[in-house]
Amino acid sequence: MRPVPILLYHGVADEASPGIARYTLTPRVFDAHMAHLVDAGYRALTVSELLVALNGSPEQLPERPVLITFDDGLRNFLTEALPIMERHGLSSTLYAATSYLGEGDAPGVHASGDPGLAWSELVSVAAGGVEVGAHTHTHPMLDTLPHAAARAEIVRGKELIEQHTQAPVASFAYPHGYSSAWVRRAVQEAGYSSACAVKNAVSHLGDDPFALARLMLEAGHSMEDFRRMLSGDGVRAASSGDQLMTRGWRLARRGLAAGHRLRPGR
Repeated sequence: MRPVPILLYHGVADEASPGIARYTLTPRVFDAHMAHLVDAGYRALTVSELLVALNGSPEQLPERPVLITFDDGLRNFLTEALPIMERHGLSSTLYAATSYLGEGDAPGVHASGDPGLAWSELVSVAAGGVEVGAHTHTHPMLDTLPHAAARAEIVRGKELIEQHTQAPVASFAYPHGYSSAWVRRAVQEAGYSSACAVKNAVSHLGDDPFALARLMLEAGHSMEDFRRMLSGDGVRAASSGDQLMTRGWRLARRGLAAGHRLRPGR
């Protein structure tokens, strides 16, 4: 099956707070990534464009496909990342956690304390051709929440983005990459047609449309690491279902989350 690398970025900035620095690339490094994609003959698709190929039209897939996705909705997506991608002629998908967005023209606040997009800026980004997907409202680990709370998070992010952009939201990204069979079902029932996980694996035409594998780029990755990820060298192909280790880690996180919710004063 032809590999389809789906890249996951969070922030692009020369400086970032400690809470997000690990996931923030400098503009120079990000520009080098984008230049390499173009030089190597990759064609960037949005997640919904990939879905057309996944749903039975593989001929729609270019010879060297790649997807560029951003999570959270940091303001430097607009000020740093988007101008670089536009200069290289590359499309992207942005997944916004709606509680991080500021009212009207006011910048929002990311969980790290770094600036988030204003709602007006997200609307402008969507109008400019970026695919905007939902990333819940408050960015929780959905598979640790009671079902009603998880469902509310899944639905609210979609509804808020659609209200502001006046356009349907078709794609979703699981906060922290965590999901479960029930969470994936709830995302589908909420009206999404695709959803991204993380997995640090290479996607392909046999991947699960509601658990698409992505490769997360971090500040500590070298340019050689980036090239290896794209080529699939030393990177596994996406598999379906939850791994045993994933299920065990979920149980541990649920226990921690339950203890946190039951703590006096909460």
